[in-house]
Amino acid sequence: MKAKLHLILTDPGGAVVAERREHNTVMATGARLIADLFAGTGSPITHMGVGTNDDAPEDVGVTALTNGSGDDTALVGSTMTTIAASAFTATLVDERRVVQVRVRATLPNDAAVGRIREAGLLAQGEGGPVLYNRVVFAPVDKGDDHELTLFWEVEFPYGDLQWLT
Repeated sequence: MKAKLHLILTDPGGAVVAERREHNTVMATGARLIADLFAGTGSPITHMGVGTNDDAPEDVGVTALTNGSGDDTALVGSTMTTIAASAFTATLVDERRVVQVRVRATLPNDAAVGRIREAGLLAQGEGGPVLYNRVVFAPVDKGDDHELTLFWEVEFPYGDLQWLT
């Protein structure tokens, strides 16, 4: 599986203020989420969130995005937004033998104002949000007049996957 994030921060006139492109890390909770879907007990991805933590992106034990801790100032406003089912598209890419899922989510101007360093996709279950993946990137300073849009692209391989072991 491969996944990447494209982040675009724009000002009120639509000009790009900041842009980031990074690969993502699937969390242990995210792997469990997919396993639970196989059993018919999991929840789909329903939210996108951001946070302030820039600790190692490879740490698969992270279970939540952070909103201010240590020297980090907390983000002002909501740090999560709902993703409509219509925001997801799945495409079969035969030549690469993958199913590519693309999703776009936008945080409104008054959400997550401050210095953002991480983002993730989440499933909102009965016990609260479950973090599927996490991306760490160079800080982005979001003002209350900025719109933050994140484009996620996740590829699920198919065919004989024995080469992965």
